Amino acid sequence: MIEIPKGIEHHNRPNEPAWFSTVDTDGNPLKPIIRCNCGRFMGIRLHHVHADGTVTASFFHTKGPVLGSDPEGCEWHVFLKLKDWTGHDFPPGTE
Repeated sequence: MIEIPKGIEHHNRPNEPAWFSTVDTDGNPLKPIIRCNCGRFMGIRLHHVHADGTVTASFFHTKGPVLGSDPEGCEWHVFLKLKDWTGHDFPPGTE
């Protein structure tokens, strides 16, 4: 498992993994956006973000032409923990 820090700006250290907080139009917290090891930003809608910052299942930036993969995927496959996570619990399938 690797811990990734909270990103402060989208352009700080653009090729290092980080997580970025997001909110809806009313200011309610949503699941974070992950900046992959390759620098691409990705949502994790199908993952569970636990209150302690652990993300399950594993994060995999798949490469390929099949649905759910990215033609430019870097194949980074890790178990993530979000450092300094907010404490919110977001089950799979929630925003």
